[in-house]
Amino acid sequence: MSRINLDSIFKYSRANNVRDGADPNELLDSGIGFAQLGSSAKDMTQLIAERLSAADETDRACSVHDRAARILDDALDTAFENGWQPAELVHVTRQSAGSDGAVVMVEAIGSHMARSSADSLAPDFWRDQLSELNVESAGGTTADRLRRLRSYNRRSSAQSWYTLLLVLGCATWLLPLETLLPPPTRWTSRTTPTGPRQMADSKMLGRIRGLLAKAESTQFPAEAEAFSAKAQDLMTRYAIDSALLDEGNSRSLIDDVVTRRIMVSNPYSKAKLLLLHSVCKANGARTVWKKKYMLATVIGLPVDLDLCELLYTSLLVQSARALDEVGESPTSRTRSFRHAFLIAYAHRVGERLHDARTRATAAATQQHGSALVPIMAKRSDAVDRAYAARYPSTKTIKFGSDNAQGWLAGRAAAELADLTGGRERIDKSDLAS
Repeated sequence: MSRINLDSIFKYSRANNVRDGADPNELLDSGIGFAQLGSSAKDMTQLIAERLSAADETDRACSVHDRAARILDDALDTAFENGWQPAELVHVTRQSAGSDGAVVMVEAIGSHMARSSADSLAPDFWRDQLSELNVESAGGTTADRLRRLRSYNRRSSAQSWYTLLLVLGCATWLLPLETLLPPPTRWTSRTTPTGPRQMADSKMLGRIRGLLAKAESTQFPAEAEAFSAKAQDLMTRYAIDSALLDEGNSRSLIDDVVTRRIMVSNPYSKAKLLLLHSVCKANGARTVWKKKYMLATVIGLPVDLDLCELLYTSLLVQSARALDEVGESPTSRTRSFRHAFLIAYAHRVGERLHDARTRATAAATQQHGSALVPIMAKRSDAVDRAYAARYPSTKTIKFGSDNAQGWLAGRAAAELADLTGGRERIDKSDLAS
């Protein structure tokens, strides 16, 4: 039977429960089912939210609210055991249920944080996410937190129910992800404190981050180019020095290849993904796109991924600023122009980063000798083999645009965001400062 027919039967069966006076628990089940179907069942989800709102005046209101909270708790427990991390859950919830839904998810994660003792047992990277999300363990159960949200916010009861149904529909319909951190059931007092973003040399990466921050903040393109060029030079030298140090390690390089996930947000998510891919490709890493959840998986050696994340974050800021600077005319405000601009920007940045990597490797080869070439080739081969083993069934996606003005403007902007041009002019005394 086709998916369309299955969906039709599902909707028909659920619709039988959407009636005046229906049991609130039946309404809750129906609402979650419709929310799982997404925008195609939006009207039915809203209708059930209104029915649940009317049920708030009855004696059964408290029990159905508590049951909704328990369903959300169970969904979080399952998601975390299936590879999801806190920031990713909030990210995907925001796509499905908006900012109000993200607030609900943060509160549910806070409840999970308390009952799992995450503040003392979770890996550092997990706790970093909780801190960035401003998750608080003190606040009671999920049911307590949802009651406070309903009393504090200015949304109607029907709107609050609608948001909660969307959150529940999203949380109960998540597919497993690759496990990158130990899930809560494997946390102990000896859980390794390190996460996937542990920096090998925090001092060096701090200098790189500082240069990129200056490139992002200045209003002068030439100054931004100089800061970015310094950062790119440090990044390339850092990666090559790390490769030389790793050569003396008896471990197989393929065992050192790691996987991380990066959240890509709307608008223009495809262009942002292409920018990430361009940065990763130029720095010895690979990317895989999980479109359903707008999550990009990056595969590479830890040092290279550290540098990719720093550079990608900086280029996102610079590309957004460049787009704002050309956004004065009616033509440049259109979606097609802006999409083409960002696609072209990513393409051109990728070309320049590739050229920079080639030049830097050639310069390093002169300094360290011909032995560097096979060392870098071994690292690339290790990443390729790990990628093929972990993701054997991927397919290539293409990016394009038919807005010529946006394309030309994007490539021109990428010239100003060049992270390689002028690098040869930088004096080594400048880099030491």
